[in-house]
Amino acid sequence: MSDLVELDSPFEQTTGIAPLENGDDSVSLQHLSIIKVTVPDLNRLVNRQLPALVQKITLFESLKLNVHRIDGLIIGTGKADFTQGNTVYSLNYKDKTFQLIDVPGIEGDESKYEEMVRKAVAKAHLVFYVNGTNKKPEQGTAKKIRGYLRHGTQVCPLVNIRGNADFYEFEEDRVSLQNHRSSASALEQTVGVLHDVLGKDVLLPGHCVQGLLGFSSLAFHLGTGKTTIHPSRDNDLVFQQRNYLKYFSSPQEMYEFSEIKQVARILHNKLDTFHEDIIESNKTKISELLSGNIAELEQTLIDYQEFIKLIKPEFDACRESIKQARLSFQRLVESGRKNLWNNFFTSLCEESDDIVAKHFGDSDRISSAIERAYKSKQKELCSQLEDNFNKNLNTMLESIETAMKRLIEDVQRLEFQQRFVTEGFSKGEFFRSTKVDMGFGMKDFGKMALGIGSYIVTGAGIGSTIPVIGTLIGAAVGAVVGILMTLLSVFSSREKRIRKAQAKVQESIDDVRRKVMNELKNDVQSVIEPVRKIVESKAMTQVDDLYNNMAKPIDIMQQQISLMKNMKNILENMPYGTVQAI
Repeated sequence: MSDLVELDSPFEQTTGIAPLENGDDSVSLQHLSIIKVTVPDLNRLVNRQLPALVQKITLFESLKLNVHRIDGLIIGTGKADFTQGNTVYSLNYKDKTFQLIDVPGIEGDESKYEEMVRKAVAKAHLVFYVNGTNKKPEQGTAKKIRGYLRHGTQVCPLVNIRGNADFYEFEEDRVSLQNHRSSASALEQTVGVLHDVLGKDVLLPGHCVQGLLGFSSLAFHLGTGKTTIHPSRDNDLVFQQRNYLKYFSSPQEMYEFSEIKQVARILHNKLDTFHEDIIESNKTKISELLSGNIAELEQTLIDYQEFIKLIKPEFDACRESIKQARLSFQRLVESGRKNLWNNFFTSLCEESDDIVAKHFGDSDRISSAIERAYKSKQKELCSQLEDNFNKNLNTMLESIETAMKRLIEDVQRLEFQQRFVTEGFSKGEFFRSTKVDMGFGMKDFGKMALGIGSYIVTGAGIGSTIPVIGTLIGAAVGAVVGILMTLLSVFSSREKRIRKAQAKVQESIDDVRRKVMNELKNDVQSVIEPVRKIVESKAMTQVDDLYNNMAKPIDIMQQQISLMKNMKNILENMPYGTVQAI
């Protein structure tokens, strides 16, 4: 409008001259007949310059008449009386410039305007919600407003009481707008619906206004007392303005009755503190954003803690499976080595009997033959021990690999189940184990086997007693046989002496057998210990690292929640209208 509204003196300001809407510098004149002039020099003056002067004078008078008539161009005509997009107007008040953004209505289906409304409200620090129907708003409308105001902008509800001039024909109708028809009820219902949804911190006190009457009261030029409504609106707005003046004594009375002053007071009260209010509004936006992020992060933390709680038994089961695979490997290696050693000595004893019987009387040949038999069987035993070790090692590795695969499958299954159950209740992204580098590939088991293989030569050998067993057996057998042959040659028959020699040889081999069996546990332990260390440093460590990595987001989320809460607390305790570094 042309008048800049002062709170207490709304009729004291005037506007400057505005250009015509189309920028046309000509007016339509009645056709002027050509005057025949006998003097050639007068023809140009009479027929060309004089009509042009008349046109300029007419244009000047027209501009004088319409210089102040610029108001009402943005008011709807009633044919398409709704806003179809965001329209920005500048408002100059006390040397300060504000922006007034007119947005489409939000009743009904406003989906094609929703993004425009949202962007406009995001920029606003004060929103006027205008109820132009005098009906109770739907709760859905209030919820839409709440959705747009998620950053905490305040809302002032206005009820625009519509009414033509004949609504105020009688004096009792011009006492108070609040008492006119159903205005008080409409305001009460509007404030009630908005309060229930938006809350007291967002909602400002509501007011009833008569917008058309308020506009009509201000659309006058104080110097001339003429209307400032644009000539194009003579048939509707000017007509309404004239009719209002039939029942109201002056534009001042129209202004006071319209209650438009209440809107001016709201803006006026914002003037002295608008800078601080903007800061506080932005602080409120940040605080609410922090609150929203904290709430989402806390819910995500709860969901993720539940997920970790679900997968922990699967990790425990995997560790137990790996442990049992290692213990089974140890038992199988120990029992296998024991059986192979027993078979070794049993076979050596049988062959020794044949050697003694065959070479009885020649102790040197007996000793060397038994030693050769031992070395041959020892070579065969080493191969058997190695095969046994590798077989049991591969069995253990397959069990560990199966346990690890089962762990990963169980984790993914539980993750899917939790996401399926909670997807409808939370928008937060869950931690994805499939996106995490597990740090453990099945090829690592191959490396583990290679590491263990370096111990096979030692572990698959005869043990700490093996290097001297052959010498012990050969020496023991030669000495025994030599003594027996000397002592028994006179007193015994050949068969009896052979049996006694065989028994002595068996006794010597049994002594060595006992020594080997006594050392077997230590021998097995020396083979198993490197395997145990590698299993624990590889498989067990990988399982522990995987669990710790999956649980690590809990600490991160807890730290972030603590930081956000501390930031929010500092922000809310800052003095009004000030911003401090955090």
